[in-house]
Amino acid sequence: MRNGEPDHRGTIPPARADAVLASPKLSRPHVERSRLYRPRLTELLDTGVRRLVTLVSAGPGWGKTTMVSAWSATQLLPVAWLTLDPYDNDPQVFATHVLAALRSTAVTATGQSPGDFDALPDDSIGHIRALSRLFSQLRAPVVLVLDDFDVIHDRRLIRDLSGLLRPPRDDFRLVLISRSEPTLPLHRLRAAGELSEIRASDLAFTAVEAAELLAGQGVNLAPDEIGLLVRRTEGWAVGLQLAASFVAGPDGGSVADFTGDLRPVDDYLSEEVLARQTAQFRSFLLYTSICEHLCGDLADAITGENTGQRTLEELEQVNQFVVRLDSRPFWFRYHHLIRDVLQHHLMVEAPGMLPRLHRRAADWYAKHDLIIDALCHAVAAQDWAYVGRLVVDAAPMILSRDRGRLVKVLEQVPAAEFGGTAELVLCGAILQFNAGDYAGIRERLGEARELLTDRSVAERRAVEISIRALRGAVSRVDGDMPAMIDDTVGQLTALTHVPLARLPATLQYRAIALNNGGVALLWTGRPEAAERYLSMAVAAAHNVGVDLVEINALGHLALLEVVFGSVREADRLVRIAQDRAQQGGWTNSLQVVATHHAAALVELERGCPGRAERPLQQGLRAHRSEPEAAQWKISLGIAARLAMAQDRLPSARAFLREAHRQRYPRARIPTIDRWLLAAESEADLRSGRPELVRQRYATPARRGTLTLPERNLLVRAALAGRDLGEAQALLAERGSLMSETVATVEARILGALVSEAAGRGLEADELLAKAITMAAPEGIRRPFLGLAGGRLGPLIARQSLVTGERTSFIADLLQRIGGTGPMDAAPGRIMTLSHRETEVLRYLPTMLTAAEIGEELGVSVNTIKAHMRAIYRKLGTTRRRQAVARAREHGLI
Repeated sequence: MRNGEPDHRGTIPPARADAVLASPKLSRPHVERSRLYRPRLTELLDTGVRRLVTLVSAGPGWGKTTMVSAWSATQLLPVAWLTLDPYDNDPQVFATHVLAALRSTAVTATGQSPGDFDALPDDSIGHIRALSRLFSQLRAPVVLVLDDFDVIHDRRLIRDLSGLLRPPRDDFRLVLISRSEPTLPLHRLRAAGELSEIRASDLAFTAVEAAELLAGQGVNLAPDEIGLLVRRTEGWAVGLQLAASFVAGPDGGSVADFTGDLRPVDDYLSEEVLARQTAQFRSFLLYTSICEHLCGDLADAITGENTGQRTLEELEQVNQFVVRLDSRPFWFRYHHLIRDVLQHHLMVEAPGMLPRLHRRAADWYAKHDLIIDALCHAVAAQDWAYVGRLVVDAAPMILSRDRGRLVKVLEQVPAAEFGGTAELVLCGAILQFNAGDYAGIRERLGEARELLTDRSVAERRAVEISIRALRGAVSRVDGDMPAMIDDTVGQLTALTHVPLARLPATLQYRAIALNNGGVALLWTGRPEAAERYLSMAVAAAHNVGVDLVEINALGHLALLEVVFGSVREADRLVRIAQDRAQQGGWTNSLQVVATHHAAALVELERGCPGRAERPLQQGLRAHRSEPEAAQWKISLGIAARLAMAQDRLPSARAFLREAHRQRYPRARIPTIDRWLLAAESEADLRSGRPELVRQRYATPARRGTLTLPERNLLVRAALAGRDLGEAQALLAERGSLMSETVATVEARILGALVSEAAGRGLEADELLAKAITMAAPEGIRRPFLGLAGGRLGPLIARQSLVTGERTSFIADLLQRIGGTGPMDAAPGRIMTLSHRETEVLRYLPTMLTAAEIGEELGVSVNTIKAHMRAIYRKLGTTRRRQAVARAREHGLI
């Protein structure tokens, strides 16, 4: 187990792809203050952000983004920037990107995160509520800038955002930059005085500002020419910039010849800019316009040249045709309007080049492990076979936080194309998996395998690995653990024969297979093997940066420990997994459900049902959108145990009935089924029906394979029926190879109760002391609380006198079970007896003399007499008979 941040090395980890793409989306466009800083607009924004929402709305080219960017550079208040795109209409993607933008400001509270938004694909309001909670937990108020908000049109997202924007809110301010009027309820915000609006009339350059802008570009005009230009362009920023280029051009055009409407601008770009460029430079502009974001290397890949970085920097520095997205001249984008013009000319002039250019861009993105972007361009190129080959590498994303983006790209592929190759059939199966059509996936995967029959073994192996991975995911949803084990064995064997160069996602596939194998082994009753697989999965996933797989493996290791091993170790693993989830913003991800379940069980074993409620609810929230059979049953089992801990027995039985409903006909999860039967037995014992427990485990097949927790249940049933012989026989049976700390503690408590009932008080004390010694460091209290009543209270109270160790734990137990110890019942405080004094006390009611007691204990008569004097003193007596009576009075013998 390693602490610290994951090492993002290896094959296409999704986190690495996001890190590269996050820079353009989360970066504030760089502007030079000397040319584009306008104090009056800064004052407008300073005033505006005192209200909840500031809307900056105008058509293209009015300098909206530039103005807000220049303003944000002057702010002491944290400003989070997010440039939206059409994919952000997915609430998952939108909320995740907002979280990343907020993180970039470094104002989020330590350890706090709204969670992973991939967990609830059909519950957008859950994402927005999570964002609302995060805003309230920020260390300082923050301004969130959403650029290009006009691309947001999803009704669910608009509705849920409207709910977020309900004043009063002091934790954040929202700045919306949009080309059109948002469909948000602006009238409500206006009425509440919480909306500031900056429109085209505000953004329009004044004559003084236009003169400063033009002078910054080396164009000095007379005041009357400036006035004319401002009137013609109506202060339109891009129009002014294009006018400056027009006037300063080699032909020295006049202001009178420059018009400010869109058609003349298009004509100008076509005739005066594009036409004046060399063929090579003109091709650069047209060809690279296919990409929303550009860097020099990507531009070179598209154009086939090696001047991309220099050309982009020249465009940014001289002509303002591109906007630099970072403080370094690395990533750029064309101005939206100019890019539209360039793309139009490319489509008109060289339509045959479009597929080739998109294919070049796809190749570049694939080479740099940005598979989703590669898929976007492969789809634009309509190279469906290439789309299929890329999906073989992208298939692990269906099990990751990149799932939404992958699905949105695949939905652009015509349905008729999904039967062309085995890889394309796999694409269709991925869409079925996302839609929850698990019944149809197996048939679709069979079709894919049939299409591979004509290929060589080496050629089809990579596709077969993807098919097997998706089939394993379906088996996991269905709860078919034996099938998962078969798929894991086959997958790991196949992966050893595939070179990394042929299947770059090999290491990711291996981590997923190890995790699935560990989960399946755990729930088929092989915890030792499961521990090995899950430990290897944690290491493998960590090494290749597959964070969600690592978290899932950690969560199942924690479940393994709390059920079969150590509660303290389970708690440690839970904390590691929770830290990973919070760091990545994945608290509500499906892959973190096992961690939530383990956390709830740890709290239940520690006797804290109130603290178990929160992780149980977190698990239910993350799980409800895509319920896996195993996790569904576990959540109901935890809910039942929680209800019993809170004395809500009817509710517990209702949860258990639901868990036995045949919701998953393919489910084969024997360990969970036995765990649920144990919960039913617990309910039967609590309701005074021990005979049902005996009947449940009476069959020879079950009796021969009893687990330690099941034997404990039978011991309790035997004690309830006063069958000490049966109870003693069950306690004598051998346990499992795992430590099973909780079950062992319970077995020792039961052993103490059986010994006490049989009149072997000293043996009872020793067994209970062992139980407390094991339970105290782990914080285990549930077995004590569940067995409270009868002689357990006095037995625990006796421990408070016979030992000076674990006193705080014992006192806590006594307080929780309402037991009264000797210190509570005595008229005066009684001093604690040592272990040897307790042994001597056991002999005082007998007829043995001090010398005979010494012989029994192997010590001298003088030592016995010294112990007897100490006993008399501590019990407040002076004679042997009085000491015996006092000891009996307080339950010491």
